[in-house]
Amino acid sequence: MNSPGYKVRIRGKYATAISKLALDLGHTIVQASDVITSRFNIDINNSAPDITVKDSGRVPGALTVMGRCDAVNAFVNDLLRVIDDEAFVWRSLVPLHRVVMGVVSVEGNNYLVDVGNGVRAVLRTVGNAYADGDVIPVIISRTRVYPSDELVVVPGIRVDTEYVSIVPGSGDVLFSRHIRDYGVKQALLRVGLKYVGKLDGYSIKWRSSAQFLKESEAIREVERTLGIFNEVIVASRVSMPYTVLQDGECITEVMLNGRAKLLLDNVRNNVMPTIIGHHAYKTLRRSTVLLDLVEALLGRCSDRIGFSNEFMRQLMSRRYRVGIVHIKPGGKVIRLGIAEALKLEPDDIVLMRRLRSGGYLDGLGVPKEEGDLAITCTSIGSEYLTHVYVDHAWRPKGIYVNINTPVEFTGANILYIDLAVDVVKRWDSTEARVVDYDEYKSYRDMGVVPSKLQARVERLMNELLGNTHGLGEECLNKARELIR
Repeated sequence: MNSPGYKVRIRGKYATAISKLALDLGHTIVQASDVITSRFNIDINNSAPDITVKDSGRVPGALTVMGRCDAVNAFVNDLLRVIDDEAFVWRSLVPLHRVVMGVVSVEGNNYLVDVGNGVRAVLRTVGNAYADGDVIPVIISRTRVYPSDELVVVPGIRVDTEYVSIVPGSGDVLFSRHIRDYGVKQALLRVGLKYVGKLDGYSIKWRSSAQFLKESEAIREVERTLGIFNEVIVASRVSMPYTVLQDGECITEVMLNGRAKLLLDNVRNNVMPTIIGHHAYKTLRRSTVLLDLVEALLGRCSDRIGFSNEFMRQLMSRRYRVGIVHIKPGGKVIRLGIAEALKLEPDDIVLMRRLRSGGYLDGLGVPKEEGDLAITCTSIGSEYLTHVYVDHAWRPKGIYVNINTPVEFTGANILYIDLAVDVVKRWDSTEARVVDYDEYKSYRDMGVVPSKLQARVERLMNELLGNTHGLGEECLNKARELIR
């Protein structure tokens, strides 16, 4: 059953595909760009959104969905059904800007605050202001989405409505960075200055949706927000520990893998001609002039698959060096460097990288020496990469097979989400072994790895264990032939 209709603001590389999904699911698109308004022939609606969907600022190719918690959860669940659960999903541990009655604990020179359900946050404050057991209102100023994120609170109250925020400050009138029009800012400034003097130790901040308000509407919104603020102030004086005074915004990061992007390519193709590989190509690119031209030609062609495959072949044939972008399930982005493309075709990729000396080859325990090379073999859509490590004379040292989501080509890089678990074998050893399974298992146990992907990982792991040396020999022989 579909979720009830929400107001959705959509930005970024996936805007057309996500807009199509949103409309099909019965949602209303608000604050749409001119392109989306024209493309879908929808009426202009500048209401404040329930949720915003945009490109992640942290992980290439990922989506950020943020806003009202019920709306975020429902929309993400609908999206996962459409993309067949081909994504890793990280949800905020606590809504951002939630105001809650926290319980302070002192650990050395540090303050921690229990914000409920045993979740503890770092309290940012000055001096020796609190004692163990103090119950104080705190604001979630930084939430935890990815595992490496720090959960941080600051003391005080804030109130957020659709258009206005009242935040701790020194009596200023502040603006969202998305409000750029000078006349709009002057009108909102006039309204803010009428009321900010009534707030001791607080500032008024206009949220991005406020740019669409008339001045009379802005006045009503400030007065409504002030009423809520006064209610929260009163409640903060009498509320029990862990009482939520303001709920805040949920944030969800959806890390789309190669299959999910292909599914969104197909959704977009229902709106306008779309190359297979469109969203992968756009993952790391700002300029889409070439893609726009090619897709204009696609509109005159009846063979989308053949046209798309030829475009990819031509795109790859013009690259002599290619980057490798390795994304960890926990959101860390690792750029393995630039490799020489010995062969770069959709079904056959052979790359060579020069390694720095010092340290050891991952998982193999073999020293890295001057002149060592890494030979990498894979293909677009492959769920693993074979790395063969050789010395300066091309004598093989070991094999490292990386299990990952389907390999994508972005125009200048190959990209994939690493699944942590790998199969390794020293060249002179008789057996291959699995490494980093505990890391993979930790993501699985957190519920981040989709069940269908878990089944693929287990199958691949067992297949690769019995075929590691054969893959290594095949990759090394290809490279030797190509450099002759």
